[in-house]
Amino acid sequence: MKKIIAVIITLALCTCLLSVLAEETQVTEELPVAGLNITYPRAFADAKGLIGTDGAILLTDNVYLTYWFYTAVTEEEYQAIMADNQEQLQGRMALLYYVFSIGDNMSFADVADQVNDLTGWGLFAENAVEIGQADKWKFYLYMAPEEEFAEHVEKEFAEEYTALCGMQDEIASAYTVFVPFNEYGEMDGKVISFQATDLDGNPVSSAEIFAQNKVTMINIWATWCGPCVGELADLQAIYTRFQEKDCGIVGLLTDTDTEEARRLISENGITYPVYLAPQNLNSIIPLDAIPTSV
Repeated sequence: MKKIIAVIITLALCTCLLSVLAEETQVTEELPVAGLNITYPRAFADAKGLIGTDGAILLTDNVYLTYWFYTAVTEEEYQAIMADNQEQLQGRMALLYYVFSIGDNMSFADVADQVNDLTGWGLFAENAVEIGQADKWKFYLYMAPEEEFAEHVEKEFAEEYTALCGMQDEIASAYTVFVPFNEYGEMDGKVISFQATDLDGNPVSSAEIFAQNKVTMINIWATWCGPCVGELADLQAIYTRFQEKDCGIVGLLTDTDTEEARRLISENGITYPVYLAPQNLNSIIPLDAIPTSV
């Protein structure tokens, strides 16, 4: 029996945004965890608003979800907001579409009920468009326009978002696919061992941390990371919900701004423990981006 369960929940949540590029330039991006390679449509690079992805999320053992979203700000406005007050982005971001990478020779119809149970989205199998196959993996595009979004942003952004949501055929043809790469596979079944300190500098071992619960999720974050801070309240909600099932959450902070960390912990009502991550964290848990949760 495994001594520790190491399930990757979020594989790469490092936001990637497309900037306006020269006309002859095509932007190509590879997402190895999801098995996706995309050459973005010209309309994406020419858009006034920003289009990006937060990377791949493992929904189940055989289903990866990758989503693309639209932000109703220019590149210059985005940079100013990130330097000033990220809360200004609230209400200005909306989903464009999902791509599901599904293994074990299963179709979207085979996993639709499971996906809906996990997410509560109410997706319909007939709306998923297959965009490719690689070995035992199938890949599906699912457009996810948020109709109310266009009512709350400036007209030029609303019209652009609506037009992008209508590009299903062009988006589908932009992808090539390959077998997803599980960079965390080598961790499966292994014991994670490390030494850390709490925010007051008191030492603590991973053995002490994991002894508190049957299953523990480690959330790796930083005070300067917008997506990290943005998910704190949700992590607390998960922690509260699953405590009775003997499941815990532990935060590992990768920067040393303990004053800001305490403020964010208080502001978000965090009651699960947060420790300073060990300096050799990346040799313990493969880390491409933060936040990452295992």
